[in-house]
Amino acid sequence: MTESLKLLSLARVLVVESDEVLLHTLKSLLSPHVQEIILARDGESGLDRWCRDEPDIVLTGFSLSDFDGLVMSERIRALDPDAVIMVISDSAEIDFLHRIIHLGIDAHIVKPIDRILLIDLLTRCMRDRQRVLDLKMASMVFEVANEGILITDDRARILAVNPAFSLLTGYRPNEVVGQRTSVLSSGIHGPDFYRSMWETLLTHGRWEGELTNRRKDGSLYEQWLSIAAVDGDVGTPRRYVGLVSDITERKREEERIRRLAHIDSLTGLPNRVLFLDRLQRSIARARRYRHKLAVLYLDLDHFKHINDTWGHAAGDEVLRVSAARMVQALRLSDTVSRRGGDEFVLIVEQNDYPEGVGNICQKLLAEISKTITFNSFGLQIDASIGVAIYPDDAEEPDELLAAADVALYEAKADGRGRFRFFCSKSQPGFRGRLDMERELRAGLDNWRYTLRYLPEVSLLTGKAEYIEALLRFQHPEFGLLDAGRFLEIAEEIGIMPELGRKALGQAASELTSINGDLGLVIDLSARQLSAPDAVSHLLDTLGHAGVPTTRITFECTEAALTGNERAMKTLLRLAESGCKFSLDDFGAGYCSFSLLSQLPMSSIKIDRSFTGEIVHNPQMRELVAALVAFAQRLGVRAVAEGVETQAQLEILRDIGCDAAQGYLFGRPISFDEWRNRSGMQKDLFGSAL
Repeated sequence: MTESLKLLSLARVLVVESDEVLLHTLKSLLSPHVQEIILARDGESGLDRWCRDEPDIVLTGFSLSDFDGLVMSERIRALDPDAVIMVISDSAEIDFLHRIIHLGIDAHIVKPIDRILLIDLLTRCMRDRQRVLDLKMASMVFEVANEGILITDDRARILAVNPAFSLLTGYRPNEVVGQRTSVLSSGIHGPDFYRSMWETLLTHGRWEGELTNRRKDGSLYEQWLSIAAVDGDVGTPRRYVGLVSDITERKREEERIRRLAHIDSLTGLPNRVLFLDRLQRSIARARRYRHKLAVLYLDLDHFKHINDTWGHAAGDEVLRVSAARMVQALRLSDTVSRRGGDEFVLIVEQNDYPEGVGNICQKLLAEISKTITFNSFGLQIDASIGVAIYPDDAEEPDELLAAADVALYEAKADGRGRFRFFCSKSQPGFRGRLDMERELRAGLDNWRYTLRYLPEVSLLTGKAEYIEALLRFQHPEFGLLDAGRFLEIAEEIGIMPELGRKALGQAASELTSINGDLGLVIDLSARQLSAPDAVSHLLDTLGHAGVPTTRITFECTEAALTGNERAMKTLLRLAESGCKFSLDDFGAGYCSFSLLSQLPMSSIKIDRSFTGEIVHNPQMRELVAALVAFAQRLGVRAVAEGVETQAQLEILRDIGCDAAQGYLFGRPISFDEWRNRSGMQKDLFGSAL
């Protein structure tokens, strides 16, 4: 059945005819082709049935018993100018035809009735009616849509705009119709931007993206613009329809969250999170262009004395002024960050000579030692600096920071108020790296790794919903080591995929010994996620242990996924199998909203660096509340890490956080200990909740 005949089969037709023979003839002709036939025997009853039944098509005879069919048609048209009307008559006189044309009758059928012609005309009328309805619907959407809509020709001249567009831009239709779209331009985007947009439109028939435009009052706003080419072949379109959404507030909110997460509120300097990102970028540039850079670890000497003597307001002023002086002492290409408390870390780029860095350190020490005025009093403070050079002392960010920290310790030990360069020969800790690598590999063969479990506690019920498996290593000399002391090395030497599989196998086997629906959280590293056989190995391990995938939540950081297409595919395939996914350390690194929209997340974990400050830092409390609200809008659980005090717990409950994890509920324990306590969850957590 063609689309036209299918459309006709859905039609409801009102037949108005006073001739009983013709009336039943029309009924028999139409019955096989339409959905419903409504009969009326005169014009008055035809009007009544039209008003009550709202048919798709009116098929009327001309000679009716009370008044002619054209009079009835005229009354119907007065009520609905778009009504579809067909007239049957045996007249072809000029005056009669003029009346038909004047009334806009859709079809005229001359007796005797030809069945094929009748069905053909009905089909055409039904098709035309559908077009009218579609146009009405489009017009309605155009008028009431919340998003701005504009229609242009292929020369970017505006043909029409809807009310939402006027509300968004401040332009009335008569002010922009006929104008080119450049009247809306902010001037921020250059010719290359628009050239690329038009090339995409001409090639693919559509374009979408973010851009900044200007309102009538001159103010700028951020918008998401989707453009589609219509009413013509792709490549030579005649019309373009643009859908405009104002995303200014969303962008401000994103920037606010990003700033709260990456900028120190007191000094305005990058915090440790943003600093680490910049350090990684600086190292990448130094490696590429084969030049050196210096990391300076700076600590204000006897800062506690300032706080204790003059109060925290004075201490805050010292931090602000010292930070500003450091920034002024360095170049724009360098970085000054506040690591926390009275500690600052600086990046000085493109310095090939140590004596150049030494001069910079002397300048910093001199600037910081200048008197700081507070409430008419002069405050004095000095600083100590430790220096590490890339690539001489270390090539990785953490190692550079550690080396600079060691040098800072030496500067303080030598009397403070001075700087020292790192000297690796005097640090036996750096020589222990190879010993640790050897022990980690040997431990994999004879399995000297073990697991400890930490619960995620629901802040609604007070019960443990999940337990997170935390990896530990039994070192022959140093005893049981936390993951932070060996996991990075294990990752670097390439044993994480095998280590992770064995740890998952142990955790899954232990989980099967507990009845109920307690979930298991397992951390995955970037290397594990990137392994070609990651999905099959992980699912095989779970299948062998007999654990349903619905009880498993895999966890990793955003850093492990950024730019890692294979890791993203691994997560998506695991999600398809029923496993859940949690994003760890949320907020502690750069957050890509584009990446978040692609992740099959069930929960996010708010980093402990935020949780630890929510009691005494209002701004951090606001940030955590924003992150919780963000999670709720995404429809995922918000889990706060590092909860150690009752005050933290109460704040988290007040802002609507779903779950918490931390030493407030007990330290990580072995599975045997957990199993023994699992029947006493109410007692275990009741005191905290």
